[in-house]
Amino acid sequence: MSVFRWDASRFLKSYDRNVDKGVPCYVIIVLNQPITRRNGVLELLWKQSLLKMCADGGANRIYDTFVGSDKLSEYTPDYICGDNDSLRDDVREYYLSKGTIIINNPDQESTDLMKCIEVIRRRENDNPKYDVIALGAIGGRFDHSMSNIHYLHKLKDERRIYLLSDVNMTFLLDKGIHHIQCDSEIEGPTCGILPIGISEAIISTTGLRWNLSSARTAFGQMISTSNIIDSHEITIETDQPLIWTVELKV
Repeated sequence: MSVFRWDASRFLKSYDRNVDKGVPCYVIIVLNQPITRRNGVLELLWKQSLLKMCADGGANRIYDTFVGSDKLSEYTPDYICGDNDSLRDDVREYYLSKGTIIINNPDQESTDLMKCIEVIRRRENDNPKYDVIALGAIGGRFDHSMSNIHYLHKLKDERRIYLLSDVNMTFLLDKGIHHIQCDSEIEGPTCGILPIGISEAIISTTGLRWNLSSARTAFGQMISTSNIIDSHEITIETDQPLIWTVELKV
């Protein structure tokens, strides 16, 4: 059985790439959802990311967040990708003047998030696959949230994708044994293990307030929501892909 290790809280810590070792390498994609700049999370993720992208109207969100301040030029994406149906003309012209590459992909069979992933693939060449943090991926329209969870399943064999909202970090646990490191200053205490996209799974856990032992989880039967992290490491064994979501304190 495959064994996986996770430490998602490391993305929300400050690093100096010239000094620190083990600095996480990731791409940030800003989606078209309101930005609250809660506790500087956007600023931290933007500064430390290897590649900065906006999915179509996500560029409007970045622009509107910083316009009128001396920080606007610091938040210039490397790419804006999508079918450009929601990218405003004034935002387009501003970022073009700053050197942003704007890619218009009219394919209606893929979402703006997937269009960004396609650009990342071209950039990687033979390099290791970058982790992706999608900011604003959960919340807003329910169908958009479910679409993003769909891509967690679709891309699970390719790369790790973290869906980030103001209150949660969400990612997919493939079938196997997962060791999830938890930083109590950044995440928790509440968490959930959700059988989204599958009919059912058999799961066992340690490190939670209410652990499960070879339990069957399925919608209409039993799901583990509003559970509590009780340890710095959670283990989850599952025979099917599951969605893990944890509350953020930052």
